[in-house]
Amino acid sequence: MLRLLLHFFFGGVFVYAGLLKVMDPISFLDDIRSFDLLGDPWAAWVAMGLPWLEILAGLAVMSGFLRSGGMMILNTSLLVFLAAILISWWRGIDIRCGCFGHSDATSSYRDLIVRDLLLLAAGIVLVWQGRSKARTQASA
Repeated sequence: MLRLLLHFFFGGVFVYAGLLKVMDPISFLDDIRSFDLLGDPWAAWVAMGLPWLEILAGLAVMSGFLRSGGMMILNTSLLVFLAAILISWWRGIDIRCGCFGHSDATSSYRDLIVRDLLLLAAGIVLVWQGRSKARTQASA
């Protein structure tokens, strides 16, 4: 039961975040540009595609349909987000994360890193538990 709740929480975070971005893609594009990592048209492609990928992968994690693929996508995206945050911090750039909707204020690097590490830890636990459950079922 706890594992199911964790799947719903983990997937739901990304569905929620994706929906906020879908509702305001221009602001999300502005947030992506604040990282100064991608030029146009790449930043625009990310702004238009990433929210839908988050929504679909989150729904996969929540529903169980293609769950392992959804988990792989979301955990990989968390690693990419962490890398982008760390690179921007190292470069001394003031960023606006845009992860949960647009904000005019710059984002706190510490808060972003802690949040993403906690989400990544939850994602790793879910993958690990899923693999151990599969091994248990295969040996039975």
